[in-house]
Amino acid sequence: MFTDNLKGTTAFSKHFTVSDLERKVLQENLTLSYNQEEETLYIKWSGKVTSVELRQGYAHIMYMVHVYKPQKWVMDLQQRVTIEKEDQQWVFKYIFPEVLRAVQKNVFIAIIMPVFAYNSLVHEIDGDEMMDGENFLILNHFLYREESRRWLHEMSTTDMKVASM
Repeated sequence: MFTDNLKGTTAFSKHFTVSDLERKVLQENLTLSYNQEEETLYIKWSGKVTSVELRQGYAHIMYMVHVYKPQKWVMDLQQRVTIEKEDQQWVFKYIFPEVLRAVQKNVFIAIIMPVFAYNSLVHEIDGDEMMDGENFLILNHFLYREESRRWLHEMSTTDMKVASM
């Protein structure tokens, strides 16, 4: 089980209390890994996740973001039970802006999930959460992991070419 001691005045201080200093997420609900060779953060959520577990899980994800500063993510949500609308909005309002501030480059997130779930995920965002200065957080939906990895490779290659101009 992964335990962290993430502290600070980021968005998380608004959502965690002192008693949460040793946050734990059930291993069967969240799997995190960073592939150094691919420079990609892999996130897999599964099962039913409560609001508290979701926030705890994203604290772990943000720890990985601050350590590795990944521009490419594969987020597998195929086996996760749909979360509450408020929780979806929390991710867009607090997590994604924090990701952009931490990475300080464009971030590409390939979301693997059923088609019916994707529309509800992005339906109500206004886009401000997806920008920080000249950097953007770009989401794309996929049904299969290999397809998402090809897209991430293509996007990061394109992003590097544009940045060097």
